[in-house]
Order: sequence, then structure tokens, then C-alpha cells
Amino acid sequence: MRESTARNLQNYEEVQPQAKPVEVPKTSGRVAVSKLEISLLVGLGALVLSLMVALVSINVSMTAAQNNLDSITSKINKTSTENVNLRQEISEMTSFDRLSSFAKDHNLKMSNKNVRNVSK
Repeated sequence: MRESTARNLQNYEEVQPQAKPVEVPKTSGRVAVSKLEISLLVGLGALVLSLMVALVSINVSMTAAQNNLDSITSKINKTSTENVNLRQEISEMTSFDRLSSFAKDHNLKMSNKNVRNVSK
């Protein structure tokens, strides 16, 4: 018989490459923080805190100003209403009918010689 030129694979043992385990250095997971970074973080915290205080202060002063404006506006409205009422009262007091009735009650007569017209 003829001999086969093909290899007989059954006679060979399979060789598996053995991988050596790579040792990973154990770390604690924390990174060292430098003094500059610490000072920057503290400075940033102080800046944020001061901005928060300034914001609250501005809100308080704005609320106080709004309350002051409201009280002044209400005083103006009250004074304006009083002025309108007083003008109406003046108008009623100086009406011709009232003056005529007052003159009649006190036995006064109207003389055109004694009348003066005054304009504002």
C-alpha cells in the first residue's frame, strides 16, 4: 500500500500556550490631592458661600424696597382720595344755591355793586 503523505494528527499532543497571569498592582482607588488643589477647592467653596450670602442679602433688600414702595403708593392713593373729597366739599360749600340760602337765613341782600369776580 501506499504511504500517505498526510500527517497523522492523532499522534501529536495539543500544546496549549500557558499565559502567565499579569499581576496588577493593588491601589486604594484614591488619588493624592495636592495642596494647590485643596486651596482651590477651599477658595471655590468660599466664593460660592459668599455669593449665596450676597444673593440672600439682595433679596432681603429688594423685599424691603418693595414694601417701602407699596406703603408710599398707598399713602399717595389715600392723599389723592382725600384731595378729591375736599375739592368736592369746597365745590358744594361755594355753590350759588348754598350761598343764596345762607344769605336768606341771615337776612342778607345781594347787591351787584358789592360783587367782585375773582378768577384763579
